[in-house]
Amino acid sequence: MNKFTKLAAVAAGLVLASAASAVAAEKLTLTMNWRADSAHLGFAMAQKNGYYAAEGLEVVLQEGRGSGVAAQLVATGQSDLGLADAGAILNAASKGAPIKIVSTIWKAGQFGINFLDKSGIKTAKDLAGKKIAVAPGAAVVPLVPLFLKANGVAESSVTIVSAAQAASLGLLTSGGVDAVAETPENIVVPLAAQGQKASVIYFYDNGVPLISLSLVARDDKLAARPDVYKKFVAATAKGWEAAIKDPSASVDALKGLFPDMEKSKEDLLKGAVYSFASVCPAGKGDTIGATKPEVWQKTYEVMTTAMGFPTDKPITNYYTNAYLPATPVLCP
Repeated sequence: MNKFTKLAAVAAGLVLASAASAVAAEKLTLTMNWRADSAHLGFAMAQKNGYYAAEGLEVVLQEGRGSGVAAQLVATGQSDLGLADAGAILNAASKGAPIKIVSTIWKAGQFGINFLDKSGIKTAKDLAGKKIAVAPGAAVVPLVPLFLKANGVAESSVTIVSAAQAASLGLLTSGGVDAVAETPENIVVPLAAQGQKASVIYFYDNGVPLISLSLVARDDKLAARPDVYKKFVAATAKGWEAAIKDPSASVDALKGLFPDMEKSKEDLLKGAVYSFASVCPAGKGDTIGATKPEVWQKTYEVMTTAMGFPTDKPITNYYTNAYLPATPVLCP
């Protein structure tokens, strides 16, 4: 065999190896909870940095139309994974959907009481005698009374103003209300763009813990490809770790995957602060993607007491830790 024949053989071998690798890649589709934003930075970073590919995965990130839809697509087998609010997932599962949460991405919900810094509000106690805007029908509605009770504030001392989300900012800045029950991305961030300083008192840190965006998969698919799902969860955790270390790069990665997105890099970076806080509510050293059993139990108690969630099955029926990395990925 001359050197040209040898080179040709080597080249052919590389082509075959590459083809075999491509064939061997396990395909997974993740349906996100909504349009691409700061809640998806870790997934984009895992894709850009090749963490999924290194695990032999070919991952498609698909924008969604709400947590309920994402959970339903997983339940019907139309998507391999969904990123959805834990409440939406648990509601679907309680009605018979064969799905389970395999990892918690936003371990802390972002709902809280938002207010202008100049209002003088600093703690929950300061809300007595104040007006709070709450969007009718929003997931936050049943949480406000629980939050007030948990912090020793009489519900009768607070005036709840029913107002559409779009009207909340105007009411707050005009003095029509003193605070808004919402997420900081919808209140604090846009106010900052207007040059107004605002803060938030999170429900999660003040007596009403609720797990938020989580990864959900169908039971039979988990059983059929357990190692594939374990690899996805591990690579995703690494993606969030990398995103937290380099927010600018993570935003670039997200905009690279979704070039038509409307949000600017500046807005995404502002939102990233709150997203990272939800991924790592305990700060540096917190475990990415994993929630402690006692926090799950507290979430269950909130849902059963304030949201009419059924009590016939324990919370452990709705989630599993079997797909989490053997070596935890920690918040930087």
